[in-house]
Amino acid sequence: MPELPEVETIVRMLGPHVEGKRIESADLRLGRMLLGMTTVNFASALKGQAIDRVLRRGKYIILELGGCSLVIHLGMTGQLTFSPADYVENAGFIRTVTGLEKPKGVHPVDKHTHLILNLAGGERVLFRDPRTFGKIFLVPGRDWPLHPRLSILGEEPLTLRIPAFLKRSFPTGSARPIKALLLDQSFLAGVGNIYADEALFRSGIHPMTLVRDLGDEARSRLLEAVKDVLRKGIRNSGTSFSDYRKPDGTEGSNQERLKVYGRGGEPCRACGTTLEKSLVAQRGTVHCPKCQARARTRTAKQAERIPGAGPRKSGKRAGAVPA
Repeated sequence: MPELPEVETIVRMLGPHVEGKRIESADLRLGRMLLGMTTVNFASALKGQAIDRVLRRGKYIILELGGCSLVIHLGMTGQLTFSPADYVENAGFIRTVTGLEKPKGVHPVDKHTHLILNLAGGERVLFRDPRTFGKIFLVPGRDWPLHPRLSILGEEPLTLRIPAFLKRSFPTGSARPIKALLLDQSFLAGVGNIYADEALFRSGIHPMTLVRDLGDEARSRLLEAVKDVLRKGIRNSGTSFSDYRKPDGTEGSNQERLKVYGRGGEPCRACGTTLEKSLVAQRGTVHCPKCQARARTRTAKQAERIPGAGPRKSGKRAGAVPA
């Protein structure tokens, strides 16, 4: 599933192509992807609207228009690409081992293309989603932050002020595994399975460590790691394992630089130990048993007696591994 770096890459690349352009027509070909209105009303609401701004909130893409906001969630396999007016479609697709088809470059309109925004001048924005878990909806004016799907989102990691966040929003007494907390979109918006594994490795924290067993230094180290791996993902234009594509149809390159995600059974790039695979919060998880050794946990009573207790501090950051 596209996560924050992938969605941010799409927003940054798509914006310069479409901001200031007018939507001449909208062709929604799969009505069940649309929430809260009929396809006829949807097309009517978008016709003639100018795209003022393209932005991101968590894993959602928002196109702020003249009178409303178009919100798109890519789901698991969604692709949002820009087709220039003079682009000659290449009908070629690459069939993967799972049977899904990946386009070469900007994809042609096919059976998996469920939304076409026709812009003035012949340009188009195409939303393709083979597994159809993506969602589309309109919000009046600029009220998209109040929509139920977006109002529950936690803070944006990239702009997070860590000391204030630790005091205000970190659930220090929680008995959940720390990876489950990282995947909770009401905690931090946009972090998914890929970057949760990478941040836990970077901070030297075992994914099954209970939230209440993390001391102040470890919590701060983890949040810094989250920001670091997300920024790295954006620099590398996102992670392309199967379906994610940039608006120009090309792949990201972050998959070539991952430390643990998707590498179970391979040697750790920091110490050489074989990386272990497990299931945490119902998600496939990879960690290094040496770099992320699980610390001895405290009982609930000990946790209440020593709030915020953590590992002893030394001159080096305990458990941290290089990027």
